[in-house]
Amino acid sequence: MPKVKMPRSTPALDMTPMVDLAFLLVTFFMLTSSFRAPEPVILDPPSSTTEVQIPKQVFLIMIDKEGRAFVEITNPVVKTTVLKQMMKEFKSPGMTAEDIKQFGGVGPVGLRVAEIPQFMELESTERTSYEMRGVPYDTAAAKIKNCELYHWAYFTKIEAHNDYKRREEEARLRNMEFDKSNYIQFAIKAASDAKYDRIQDIINVLREAKVKEFQMITGLESAPE
Repeated sequence: MPKVKMPRSTPALDMTPMVDLAFLLVTFFMLTSSFRAPEPVILDPPSSTTEVQIPKQVFLIMIDKEGRAFVEITNPVVKTTVLKQMMKEFKSPGMTAEDIKQFGGVGPVGLRVAEIPQFMELESTERTSYEMRGVPYDTAAAKIKNCELYHWAYFTKIEAHNDYKRREEEARLRNMEFDKSNYIQFAIKAASDAKYDRIQDIINVLREAKVKEFQMITGLESAPE
């Protein structure tokens, strides 16, 4: 009996599952990624040969050449909590819960507390072109504790400690390893042409707020040979 020859066929690979997986990954990264908020001022800090890693969580004060101060808190939970305390301290107009939540991801802010509710009512495209005049700071001995920058630093110092203890307790209850280095640290980033007196004023504000340690952020240059 003659053998039956089966026709040869080229093996086909169904790519449909791979396409589905690719769309799932794209969707996942779109939903979980947090984009960096645009900075209201571009600073060119002085250069240094010392290479130190910027903290994961930071309270950052930016100073431009005009001496304007901008504040950023990279922990959104701490940032929104401190905002509520600032609004209460300076009797600022109220904000909706949604605007307060969105403020956590706005980026550096150089506004009076009273201006923040109006600023948050703007569309995101309008916020990028909004002219900020800086967070007020008066370093006169009798007024330094009344300035807004002092209270931003003071309230952040307290809330940073509370947030650290809260996360430490949660890790203990869940029997998870706790990252002790993930603590909000203070830093100053000044433009290379910023006046020294203005930088010293900011340092005095931090000292008055009982901030004992802070970093100066600089650009990196090659070490001399």
